[in-house]
Amino acid sequence: MDYSILFSYYEIVGEEAHLIDEYKLPYKERKESLETLLCQQNYEFIGNVDLWGIRTNSFMSIAEIIKNGSENAI
Repeated sequence: MDYSILFSYYEIVGEEAHLIDEYKLPYKERKESLETLLCQQNYEFIGNVDLWGIRTNSFMSIAEIIKNGSENAI
C-alpha cells in the first residue's frame, strides 16, 4: 500500500501552538521508507502509530504518515 506524509508546522508562543501551514508530501512510498526518511531528518516517534515530531523553543513540526487516498489527505 502507498503512503505519504502530512506535515503540520506550528509556531510555539508561550504554552500555545499556532498552526502555520500544512503540506502533503507528493510521494507514494512504503510506510517503512517514510519512517526511515523521518528518522534521517531527526524526527522522533511521538507514540501514536503514525505520528512523528520535531520541536525547538519556538517551532514544532508534526509529521503524520497517511495512506494515499484517505480522507485525512489534503
